[in-house]
Amino acid sequence: MARVLVAGRIHPDGMAVLAGAAGIEVEAIADPGARLPAASLAAADAVLIRYGVLAAADLAAMPRLRVVSRHGVGVDNLPVEALSARGIPVTIVGPVNAVSVAEQVMAFLLALAKRTLAHDHAVRGGDWGMRDALAAVELAGRRLMLLGLGRIGREVARRARAFDMEVLAFDPALEAEAIRALGCTPLADWRAALGTIDALSLHLPLTAATRNLVGAAELAAMKPTAWLINAARGGIVEETALAAALAGPMRQGGAGLDCFRDEPPAPDDPLLRLPNVVLSPHSAALTAEAARRMGIVAAENVLAGLAGRLDPALVFNLRQLQDAGHVG
Repeated sequence: MARVLVAGRIHPDGMAVLAGAAGIEVEAIADPGARLPAASLAAADAVLIRYGVLAAADLAAMPRLRVVSRHGVGVDNLPVEALSARGIPVTIVGPVNAVSVAEQVMAFLLALAKRTLAHDHAVRGGDWGMRDALAAVELAGRRLMLLGLGRIGREVARRARAFDMEVLAFDPALEAEAIRALGCTPLADWRAALGTIDALSLHLPLTAATRNLVGAAELAAMKPTAWLINAARGGIVEETALAAALAGPMRQGGAGLDCFRDEPPAPDDPLLRLPNVVLSPHSAALTAEAARRMGIVAAENVLAGLAGRLDPALVFNLRQLQDAGHVG
């Protein structure tokens, strides 16, 4: 009997996948912030995890662990290096939430371009005359830079082009011709192009290399009217610098933020007080449709991992496992 620890509530259809599998015993901990009990970790052959943290120190007490299934695509809450060293695959859900996140990025862009929050506030406050300020602008003809052109970045590019935006992209994993084939202009040096764009959207994982990737210098290079969109991971943008820029040189621009370095952000976070910032609670991927798909795929990854038949495209640490000689 294999024991599966589910850390954080997932869609009922995902739980049904596990419940319908033979030889599986499931323990579910609904609170995503709860400390995972030592006894539960020790007994787990597989872990399906949402927002909670599995620390490297936990692994020493998990002799039976064979697979970790992430309910999402980011793995910054997992000790990937330590898991790889033990030969334990870390799986992700792949493109199942790409459409939801891409739509959220477009919602941010439209809200910023059309001054949705300011116009809503004006109408509620009786300032009908704001319409004459001509504060709204069109997305058509504006330049959008994408940092990262993976599953989500590609969906954003497709939608942005439908709005007649010019899309520039930087992704070191792709050749220039591959980027062009996706309808985007490839960039060799994205920082050199910051002064030419109207919007910057981030589609990168949070790693040591991407932490604080966009800081004071990058923000200073952008247009005063530019927009920054982060529906990837908090920590990629240096938030103190972003708040200072949006309150100062970029006050005519704005930001759409779905994620923060610390979540939830502190009540006195200056980004929460700025009128040119549109916010959501790290919910870009959490549509009803995407939540169901994520739950099902995350559960299927658990079963595939226990059976030794994982889809290589959904194994986040495949290269590390290969380099360590754990897989061919």
